[in-house]
Amino acid sequence: MTSLYTETSVIGRLLSIFSTLFPSATKPTRYLLTWFLIGQLALESALSVRCLYRQFLSRQTDKALTSYYHALANEHVTDRSIRQALADKALQLISPALRNEPIFLSIDDTTIAKAGKHFDGVSILYDHARHNGRAYVNGHCFVSITMSVPILKQRKGKPWIDYLAVPLGYAMWDKTASKLQLAANLLDEVMPMLSERQVILLFDSWYAKKNLIQHARQYDNLAIICNVRHDTQIYELPAAKTGPGRPRKYGRRLTLDDLYENIWKKTYQMDQLLVTHKVVKAKIFGDCQVHAYVTLSKSGSRRLFLSTVEPMALHMSVAWQNSKMLRDASSREMEFYPLRLYKLRWGIETNYYEQKMFWQLSHYMVRKQTSIEHLMNLTNAEHAVMKMLPYLDDTFRSHQDDSPQELRHFLSWQIQREIIFATLAQKAQNSKNPEALLKALQDVIRSDEEVA
Repeated sequence: MTSLYTETSVIGRLLSIFSTLFPSATKPTRYLLTWFLIGQLALESALSVRCLYRQFLSRQTDKALTSYYHALANEHVTDRSIRQALADKALQLISPALRNEPIFLSIDDTTIAKAGKHFDGVSILYDHARHNGRAYVNGHCFVSITMSVPILKQRKGKPWIDYLAVPLGYAMWDKTASKLQLAANLLDEVMPMLSERQVILLFDSWYAKKNLIQHARQYDNLAIICNVRHDTQIYELPAAKTGPGRPRKYGRRLTLDDLYENIWKKTYQMDQLLVTHKVVKAKIFGDCQVHAYVTLSKSGSRRLFLSTVEPMALHMSVAWQNSKMLRDASSREMEFYPLRLYKLRWGIETNYYEQKMFWQLSHYMVRKQTSIEHLMNLTNAEHAVMKMLPYLDDTFRSHQDDSPQELRHFLSWQIQREIIFATLAQKAQNSKNPEALLKALQDVIRSDEEVA
């Protein structure tokens, strides 16, 4: 039946797009894995490979269930290759006019609670996102990376620059390597593809450690904006050398209170926050100058941010497009702009929420670590493609403002619709009795009701 789907059909377009996620696989393996992803879209859920096969795949392909298990375990389809394929697709979204705009990478981790204790790598973890009085859960921890790329959209009939947060994938933390090392490995997978781009790395205070920062600074085109702990060692710039001896590396040690006292003298209003700025040195960044920002909220809470981005050297036209306040900003006010860019890190949190809430990310039942990571990355790939599809294919351009879940629901309906017509066409070619067409329609309707 698959031969009945043309390249212009929805299923044909999805087959073409999904197959590019597995460039190293053989043609039969790509065929099975693309249909596996289409089956998940059609059912909008898949509790297991067996369930997906019984309800969808067995009716659309002539392959056995074991063939899909072998395809999922294929050694040429690695999690690394899937992440890099998604990164390549995200870069394809950038138009030539936006080539000089910066690309943002966000690194973070998420916890998935599991009821059983027979999963590989399961352990007792602290989860700050739980608000049920139990901060510790039995489960898995995954480190992930998200790439935010500039895209052109239409807003009130005019071109508008926006950033699309594309989740690239996950790596499970199993205590054989630290989360910092996993983050560095994910960074190394992507950065060779961005050698000619301006890249800014975003992460929260947990990842603001010397090991990861020094590793990231090996890339000349990579800048960092991060939230750091209150007790991070920061210093004034050293005074100029006036006598013999080795010059000082650091000036006077600064505390958050020192910067806080200055907040009333040199402040900037940003999103109902008072912000102060000072060029300092920080030991976690080594021997380089960084920009320190301290924010003060109405409740009195303070946060410290460090940035290696030079505000006046930032090539970012979106800075002048966001608001009139920025277009009319003076050079002093522009020195606060890198702190605004930190808000793009929220895209990785949104991806976590959507995948857990709507894509059943935490419902996996396989026990082996390699299988868990593979299913996580396949689910993530499907979610990522739904975010990019309206920009990759003009057929779906009208869905640019829809959520990935809305697009998935639309595609599910379209897939079921095309299956009905393909089944009828097949029966019409092979049957002389019109009752066969009626029976085929009844079978497909019954299948559609099961999916619903």
